[in-house]
Amino acid sequence: TARVIWPIALAFFERVRVVVAWCELRRAYRHFRTDRITRVELTDERLPRRRQQLLSEWREAERVAEAGV
Repeated sequence: TARVIWPIALAFFERVRVVVAWCELRRAYRHFRTDRITRVELTDERLPRRRQQLLSEWREAERVAEAGV
């Protein structure tokens, strides 16, 4: 599926890397495995909100605590 996403983080697990991003198609935060991404097109568009705000919203939605908290 072709999607427009706003990447905000990259996570590393034992055997897989994941891009954490806002997905325009689903209008929600999603996780995309990097080994399943077949094509990337960069645009000149800027994030719809500050990256830190997007990251905070994702943490709240996923109930992820900030490091050191």
